Amino acid sequence: MNLASIQKVISVEPIEGADKIEKIGVLGWQIVAKKGEFKVGDACCYIQIDTICPEIPYFEFLRERKFRVRTIKLRQQISQGLILSIKDCCKITDQPFLIKEGVDISDLLGIQKYSKTVELPDNMPKMPKKWYKKWLWLFKQKVLVKVFPSLTQVNRRPFPNELVSRTDEERIQNMPWIFEKFQGKIFCASEKLDGSSITIIYDEVNRLVFGKKKIYRICSRNFELFNKQNEWYKVFEETDFKQYIDLLVLHFQTKKIIVQGEYIGKPQGNPYKVENQIRLFNIFVEGKRLNPDAFRTVCNEYHIPTCPMLPAVMITTLAELLKLAEGKSLLNKDTEREGIVLRSLDGNVSFKAVSNNFLLKNNE
Repeated sequence: MNLASIQKVISVEPIEGADKIEKIGVLGWQIVAKKGEFKVGDACCYIQIDTICPEIPYFEFLRERKFRVRTIKLRQQISQGLILSIKDCCKITDQPFLIKEGVDISDLLGIQKYSKTVELPDNMPKMPKKWYKKWLWLFKQKVLVKVFPSLTQVNRRPFPNELVSRTDEERIQNMPWIFEKFQGKIFCASEKLDGSSITIIYDEVNRLVFGKKKIYRICSRNFELFNKQNEWYKVFEETDFKQYIDLLVLHFQTKKIIVQGEYIGKPQGNPYKVENQIRLFNIFVEGKRLNPDAFRTVCNEYHIPTCPMLPAVMITTLAELLKLAEGKSLLNKDTEREGIVLRSLDGNVSFKAVSNNFLLKNNE
């Protein structure tokens, strides 16, 4: 789902006791807006929560929130996101754009993704302009960085999307078609943990003198990391997590293994009161993600830590799923869980339902 996009108003409802505001429905979201500005069927611009708006006069009302769009409560009504009229969008962008449902206007409005994860400083040198220096630069970034990262003095490079997609499940509110296509179907469920995304890619390189060498490539949500002085490498080494990767390599008899999970512990404020650890939620074998049953089976067999598993869920209504998302974490009964992740039995469709209680409590 785009951070800011053209959408259609699907409902307008009054708020009891409120004369100046009302509830607006967009996709599966509810937004509190000024009364009389929108009617059902209107085209509008919807800006999601977990975003940052530019510091321009139009968004000055967000300054106290550091221009961040998050879940709030007004007159006992949950409001998630911002809704702008097409007229206001035109004033902000000062240029024409396609007014069609689903069109992405994030860049036009200057909307950025909010992230509470602090990444490493980026010291990657830029590509030179001269052709012979460009070839040397490409050789260094494409070959040497993989084989001898410590010699290149590069902290990170962009996430390797060519090998695996980033870990970012779509919110159920952005997928209203789910309730039409999968009504009454059973989905596997797991707890969504409040941590930092980690991807581990198993690789081997051939060396002329000492033969093959195992390499474990470590990635955060947005980058592949090379400088080992960071929290992702530390938790990988502290937990000796390579032992689980090696077991998967032997089990599936392939070198093409990628795992993804949540890194939880002290760097995130340790809401679960646990030691730093990695909890998996995805395993890819030769580029294909294991379905939920195969994932659970292999993790149970080798005692690989995973995100807490929950009872299967039947797809009914949005309200029911959001209600199921609420509750206490299975890792700590005193901690509000972030939500749940649901995945079809074949593993092809997945999404997250985030607890509104968690969002409000943590100013998300």
